[in-house]
Amino acid sequence: MKRTMRAWLSLTLAGCLLCTSLCACGGEKKKNILLHTFSTFGDEKDLAAYSAVIAGYTKQRRHVVVNDTTTTRANSYKMALSIASTYRGADAPDVVYFAAQSDMDELADYFMTVDDIRKDYPAFASRVSEAALDSTAASDGGRYCIPVRGEWQGIVVNAAMFRKSGLRIPETWDDIERAARHFSKNPVSMFANTLDDSGALVEYMVRSLGGLDSVRTAVDGKPDENWAKVMRAITELDELNAFPKMPAESFDSLVSPSDLKHTATETTASPIDLYNHEKAAILLMDNTMAGQVNADLDSRYIALPRVGTFSSVEITTTRFVYPTDVQYGAVYPRMTANTLPPTTAETNTTTAAAKKTASTTTRTTSRRITSTTTHRTTADGTVSPSDKEDKKRDSGLYVSFAEGFYITKKAYYDSDKREAALDFVESFLEEQNCIRLCADYQAPSLVSLSKDTDSKLNRQSGLYHAVVKAVQNSDRFVTSARTQETSYFWNRCSVAVSCLSKGILKQEEALRLIADPQLTVKDVCSYKQKKTAAQTRRTKATVRSKP
Repeated sequence: MKRTMRAWLSLTLAGCLLCTSLCACGGEKKKNILLHTFSTFGDEKDLAAYSAVIAGYTKQRRHVVVNDTTTTRANSYKMALSIASTYRGADAPDVVYFAAQSDMDELADYFMTVDDIRKDYPAFASRVSEAALDSTAASDGGRYCIPVRGEWQGIVVNAAMFRKSGLRIPETWDDIERAARHFSKNPVSMFANTLDDSGALVEYMVRSLGGLDSVRTAVDGKPDENWAKVMRAITELDELNAFPKMPAESFDSLVSPSDLKHTATETTASPIDLYNHEKAAILLMDNTMAGQVNADLDSRYIALPRVGTFSSVEITTTRFVYPTDVQYGAVYPRMTANTLPPTTAETNTTTAAAKKTASTTTRTTSRRITSTTTHRTTADGTVSPSDKEDKKRDSGLYVSFAEGFYITKKAYYDSDKREAALDFVESFLEEQNCIRLCADYQAPSLVSLSKDTDSKLNRQSGLYHAVVKAVQNSDRFVTSARTQETSYFWNRCSVAVSCLSKGILKQEEALRLIADPQLTVKDVCSYKQKKTAAQTRRTKATVRSKP
């Protein structure tokens, strides 16, 4: 018995010595690391998913403690100040999740670029689409931001409604007007969105005419002639009953843009309801609406035609590919070079046969929108500047990767923290975690998805699946100019076109409202003064007519 006990103790001691020897030979305990992180995942829908990813990260890395400071998007502007003020202190962040906007250019000296990191770690962020990385580049060209998800918006048509009506899916502005006349007789609104919800429509129309430059000049207070054309076109569409009705009396008491939001749609069904019940044929939607669209409808993304284009003009329009793996009738366009809409459209080359037969023709029409001159492709394959955007028709999808992770130089040049910081970002790029953070139908930035995940998204929403596929097949993105920073501007645009269509504002007054953020409807409006003067005249005439 004693021998057995001594043998057991000997073996136990030998085992302990062996373990000690192994630890001394390279199995020593990893050094504890404190990782400071900042993020804007503080909104209710995001916080749970964000926290879950961090919990999974620390569970696998027991030696890392994450000290996270999270705020909401609304308070994100404070983060830039916080980063700048604490950068050189002990509490300075190691990893930041923040907006990819002009503010970050001022902080670029604090962060590593993806390309510099890849010199040491070639596979870093390899799951992310290169187009997504490019879209968040700073003004100096540096790719500091690693996006995880993107917001998107698009124009969806109920193809079956057009087909049953003998109409083609709009490719020219003529098609839009023809469809508006047809649907108003049923009665069906062509657009599901009311005029006070027309900010996205205005953006599409202005950018199709003048590109992003036309938007920027208006945001800076100087709307160009394209805005006048768009406003006239929207007024004409309203006269054709292309939009759901709004109670006219609601406009009598308007004094500021915010008032319209609270009064103009109180008796109108939501755009989703109108579209789902086929009371409207076209829906302007974004990622927050993707899960609400009736999956049984034959919904397809289109690009809105440019104002002033006509059916008789030979232009290149969207060519849709109908993949068999997309359900519910939703399709995604496979465009030239597999791109989403470029800011400035490029000229497509014509075939040799087309060049031989093409001729230059000009047609000037006098319509209420404007006198429009249109050109076909010339014999040498060139087009006039005004027609270039028509030569490359896009899907109508705006995908904006406007935020992402940044790795600070402080963390990267700290040999203890470097790999912990890189792994932290990579954990959010794992497929499961990335999709979890896209719970509100945001577009994942990943270049590809597994077959199982892809099928799941397809079953979840065909429209959403179409966006995901379009992102994966694109080599560059165009972002919407409707951002949190310009939300009030687009609100003013909605107010302006609504009041213009109802006769409350003249065109020059509507443009003044768009240009000057300090003005209200009351400031620029001559409607009330005229109405009051007319009432006074009527009252005086009545008094004089009495015996």
